[in-house]
Amino acid sequence: MRNKKIKISITVFIAIIVTFVGVKIIKENKIKESITNNSDKELEGKITFVSNRTDKKEELKTLISEFEEKYPKVIVNLELIGDAEEILQRRAIVQELSDVTLIPSAIKASEYEQYFLALDDLGFTEDNIYNYSTGIGLDGKLYNLNTSISWNGIIYNKKVFEEANINKIPKTQEEFFNLCKILKEKGVTPIILNYKQAWTMNTWLDIAPYLLDDNLERNIIINNKNILSDDSGVFKALNFVRNVYQNNYSEDNLLGYEWEQSKMDIKNGKVAMIFWNSDFKYQLEDIGMNIEDIGMFPLPDSKYIKVYGDYKIGVSKNTKYPEISKAFLKFLFEEDHYANAVNISSPLKANSKNEDLIKELESYNIPIDIHGETIRNQTIEDLEIHEQYDTLRRLSELDYSFVQDYIISDDIENLRNQMNIKWNELKEKTNNL
Repeated sequence: MRNKKIKISITVFIAIIVTFVGVKIIKENKIKESITNNSDKELEGKITFVSNRTDKKEELKTLISEFEEKYPKVIVNLELIGDAEEILQRRAIVQELSDVTLIPSAIKASEYEQYFLALDDLGFTEDNIYNYSTGIGLDGKLYNLNTSISWNGIIYNKKVFEEANINKIPKTQEEFFNLCKILKEKGVTPIILNYKQAWTMNTWLDIAPYLLDDNLERNIIINNKNILSDDSGVFKALNFVRNVYQNNYSEDNLLGYEWEQSKMDIKNGKVAMIFWNSDFKYQLEDIGMNIEDIGMFPLPDSKYIKVYGDYKIGVSKNTKYPEISKAFLKFLFEEDHYANAVNISSPLKANSKNEDLIKELESYNIPIDIHGETIRNQTIEDLEIHEQYDTLRRLSELDYSFVQDYIISDDIENLRNQMNIKWNELKEKTNNL
C-alpha cells in the first residue's frame, strides 16, 4: 500500500512538472512571438547604408526595397563610395560613420568598441560564418562581419594563355617573369597594376608580404630585422611589383589608367593578368566574360594561401536607430542577400560554393590559412606584436603612396634606407613609452 502511494505521488509530481514546463514553453514562445511582432511594428526611422559597389547600384536598391517591404516604416538610404577607405577613415575620426557602414581597415580590433555597436545578439557564430573572429574586439564582443570569403592571387584570362601556348601556371617569380616576357612578345599587356588606385597599391603591403613571409611581423618586431631587409616579405613584395613596371609588363600610362578599363581589357584579352582577390572573377563575369575563361593561381613564391574576406560591415555606435541598423545588417547576411546582390562569394559556411572554393585551394598543394582561425588562435603576445607592427606602419607612412614611389623611383636604395631608419627610430620611441 505504501509503495502504491509513493508511485501515485511520483506520477502526480511528474505530471505537475510536465504541465509546468509545457506552460513555460508556451509562454516563452508567445513572448518571443510578441517581441517579433512588436519589433516589426515598432521599427520606424531612416538609416543610411554605405557600400563600395558603385557598379551594383540597381541591385542594392532592389535589396533595400525588399527590406523596406518587410519594415514599411523604415527608409534605408544607399550611399555608394568607390574609393571608400580614406573617406571612411576620415569619417571615423570625427565619429560621423553612417548607420550601417563598411569598416575602414585603419580601425584596429582594440578600437572597435569606440566606433561600433556589438552584434552578438544577431545569431552569427564561428559555426555559421567564415572569419567570425576577425570581427571580435578585445572585449570579446562581435562588432563586424566580413561580406565575403576570398583569397588573393593572380587572376588571368585563360584564352590569352592558350593563344600564347602557356599551359603551366608559374610557381616561382622567375617562371612568372618568363611568362610575362612571352605575353609581351605576343602583343598583350602581361599584368595590370591599377597604379593610381590606393586600394590596389595597399594590397602590396596588406596582403602580398604575408604570402611571401609567413613570419613577417615577428621577424620585424621581435627579431629586430629591418622592415626592408633582403628577406623581408615587404621588401620582396615591393620588388615584385616594381619589377613588373620596370620591365614594361604593366600599363604605360600609370596615372591615366582607370579601374573599370582594366576589367574591360582583361575581358577583351588586351591584358592577361591582375593581382587581386577572388571575388574579382565575378566582376569580370558581370561585364560579360565567361566564368570558365577566368583562371587564378597563387602569387608566385607564396608560402601559403590566406583566406580573407572582403570589406567588413558594422553598425555605427552613433546611430540614432540601433535596432533598425542591426536588423538591416542581419538581413544583408541572411540568405546571402548582400552576396547575391553584388555577386561575391558568401561568407556563410552553409553556402555550397564554399566547399568548391576550398577544394580549388587544396589543389595548389600549399598550406591554406583561414584568417579567422588564425585570429582566434592568437596569443596575447601575437596580438601585441600585430598592434605594434600596425602602429609602426601607420606612423612611418608605409602606405600606398610609398608603394607608388617605390615602383617608379630611380633611387630605391635611398627610399629603402630612409624607411628603415624611420621605422627603427619610431620603434625605439614606442618601446620607450
